[in-house]
Amino acid sequence: MEKESGMPNAKCICTALNELKKLQDYINHSETPYFGKLLSNLVGVDTIPFTLFKKDGPLIITGCEKEKAEDCFTTSYFRLEKLDEDTCCATVSLLRPLDIYGEDVESMCEVMKLIKTSTCVEIDLDCICAIQCVDSALLKRIIIVEPKW
Repeated sequence: MEKESGMPNAKCICTALNELKKLQDYINHSETPYFGKLLSNLVGVDTIPFTLFKKDGPLIITGCEKEKAEDCFTTSYFRLEKLDEDTCCATVSLLRPLDIYGEDVESMCEVMKLIKTSTCVEIDLDCICAIQCVDSALLKRIIIVEPKW
């Protein structure tokens, strides 16, 4: 499936993200007459976090909180908000990676928690060659730092 851009996986990435969006929407919107939103309650999150990879490594984006323009962070973790299958473009919100102390972190090895933000960007999937889902437990992890004494 070679596209004109030379990136063979663009359509595959688009298809994979479409599947991810369907799963995320199913978790958020499934409801039964007897058990309500049991699936959403069991899963405990409304997001399936993921990272995207280019040929030279993970896609890294700098974003700023809308409330505080000076509060910027760098991330390679995303939540899919919208997907345009015709153009193979995805609108994602940025997930803010934090370490055990609640500080911004760039190294994947140090990420203890992901925080949803309202910052969104549009990504052309032609430049993406891989996608990897991330453990959704990072979204609901509670970090407790006990005092030394």
